[in-house]
Amino acid sequence: MSSDTSPEAFFDILRGVAALTGNAVVSDLAKLVVEPMPRDLRIAFNHKQIGSKIWLRDALAQVLPRPDGPVWVLGAWYGVLGALLLDDARLALSEVVSLDIDPSCAPVALRLNRRHVAAGRFRAETADMMRIDFSAQAPRPGLVINTSCEHLADVPGWLATLPRGLPLLLQSNDYVREPDHRSCVASLDAFQAQAGLSQIWFSGALPTRNYTRFMLIGAR
Repeated sequence: MSSDTSPEAFFDILRGVAALTGNAVVSDLAKLVVEPMPRDLRIAFNHKQIGSKIWLRDALAQVLPRPDGPVWVLGAWYGVLGALLLDDARLALSEVVSLDIDPSCAPVALRLNRRHVAAGRFRAETADMMRIDFSAQAPRPGLVINTSCEHLADVPGWLATLPRGLPLLLQSNDYVREPDHRSCVASLDAFQAQAGLSQIWFSGALPTRNYTRFMLIGAR
C-alpha cells in the first residue's frame, strides 16, 4: 500500500478533522500546510507544546480573561499561542502582538492567524524582547506573556526593565539538560523568588515526562 505525504494530503486530513471537531484553529492550520512552511512547524504543534499552551489558556481564562490592552507574546515563534488565545470564547482580547527575534517566524504567524489579521486582532513583529520598551507602547499592553524565561540569561534583570504594575504571565522549567536553557529553576517556589512579582494571581506546575513546567500570572 502506497502512502501520500503530500501537503495536499495533509490539507485534506486536517480539513476533515476541522469539520469533525468544529475547531477553527485546525482549519487555519489546514490552509497553512499547503503553503511553503518551516520543517519545525510540526514541533510547534506537537502534543507537548499544545498541552502547555492549553494549560496556559485555561489559567488565563480563570484569572485574567479581559486584559486591559493588547496581549504581547514574547518569543512567540509561529504564532500558535496567539491563535489558541484568540479562538477561545472565554477570553476577550483586543489584540495579540506576536513577537520573535527570528525574521522567518512572522510570515508564518501571519498566515496561520490570517482570520485575526483581517479582523485587526493579530500582528506579528520581529524584534529582540530585551530591547522592547513597554512603557512607550501605545496602547499600553494589558498583558505580557513570556513562556521561555529559561532561555534568558538574566530573568530578574529583564523584569526590572518592565513598568511597575504590568500584568505578566511567565513560564519556566527545570530542564537543565537543554544547552540553551540558562535560567532554569528547581521548583515553583524558586521561580516565584526569581520573578519577584509584586502580586501573584496564579501559580502552578505542570509535570511532564522529562521536566516540570512552572507558570506564574501576576503583576510586576
